[in-house]
Amino acid sequence: MYVAIEGVDTCGKSTQISLLRAHYPQAVFTKEPGGSVLGEHIRELILSTPQEQGFTLDEYAEFFLFLADRAQHCAQVLHPFRDRLIISDRSVISSIAYAKHIDMAQSIALNHCALRGYFPDLVVILELEEKHLAKRLGQKAKDCIESRGIAYLLEIQARLIEASKRMGLRYYVINASKSKSEICEEIIHYIKEHS
Repeated sequence: MYVAIEGVDTCGKSTQISLLRAHYPQAVFTKEPGGSVLGEHIRELILSTPQEQGFTLDEYAEFFLFLADRAQHCAQVLHPFRDRLIISDRSVISSIAYAKHIDMAQSIALNHCALRGYFPDLVVILELEEKHLAKRLGQKAKDCIESRGIAYLLEIQARLIEASKRMGLRYYVINASKSKSEICEEIIHYIKEHS
């Protein structure tokens, strides 16, 4: 079973991944971008600021870098471990949601090609209200994506849900302002329900 944990930055994905590791010690844990050796380099490039890069990454170039990461991740992680529980910090859903400049149907088709049609069996989206998102963003240094602002991230959050619907995937939205343990229990419940 392939489970994707989704949500905008600061929603608590990393925290939930840590909690799930303790509950599912035999599972394969991964992330996108960065779940493969190639992906680590791509992740570093995408998340660095224009000042660090020495240039501004074109939005189409960024999208195709995500596709390259996804293709490698599929070959190196998803397919080899498809008989085990795979829990991923982000997935194809994020790629489609963040690619606002590309028609969603086209984005889905290109990702379908990169993933050879291997999409998550279950998507869990951690959702934050604007006030909670603003508070969390104010408490940390921002990478190049977070620095695009609250309105941008709220739009991405809505697109995560839209992408899951358009792809016909089984998904659940969890209020990310709940306690860490409550959120984790909900995720475990959904995994058990669909295993």
